[in-house]
Amino acid sequence: MPTLRRTEGAAGSLPAPQSLGTPVGVSERTIRIVTDSLRGAAPAAEIVRITVSEPDNLWLARAYGPDGAAVELPAALDEALARWVACDLPGLDWRHQHDLDLATGRITLASDIAKAA
Repeated sequence: MPTLRRTEGAAGSLPAPQSLGTPVGVSERTIRIVTDSLRGAAPAAEIVRITVSEPDNLWLARAYGPDGAAVELPAALDEALARWVACDLPGLDWRHQHDLDLATGRITLASDIAKAA
């Protein structure tokens, strides 16, 4: 597992939300494998949000359908899926939530897309 490094900073100091597209050094094939696998785990999902909670360094994946409603992931897979996505999509600042669009493979800071709690 990769070591997660964190720096301090106020949320107010974050840059404006942006679409991140595909992380540097990650092939379209890798993105396709990741999104296809996530669709297999949660067929009703359109977006998968990856979060790392403080201070326990707990990785979570949450899935959302086209209407923004939560989609249930298989039991005990939320942490495993989140870590797997983070390992396959390196170079992102995991201090912030990221949304992975399963249809397009685009990655967006979660603040860009409002989702149901």
